[in-house]
Amino acid sequence: MAERLMQRKEVCTVLSISSAGLHRGMEKGFYPKPYRVGQNSVRWKSSEIEEVINRLLIAEPIQVAPGSKRGRKPATRIGG
Repeated sequence: MAERLMQRKEVCTVLSISSAGLHRGMEKGFYPKPYRVGQNSVRWKSSEIEEVINRLLIAEPIQVAPGSKRGRKPATRIGG
């Protein structure tokens, strides 16, 4: 099968992330960096995006305690 080059919008749709999320993931090394195909144009190899999808499918879910609110600080009382 021939290698396909994917546009940013297509990559974001396939991975269900925003453009900003794609950039953050690239900075952290989680997503592959694009290839420049023109002066103002970049594309991602479909095979590299498939590798990311396969890696996500293999990952185990994070265990969160029942009833906990992930990412939130505990409520604090104001005034006594």
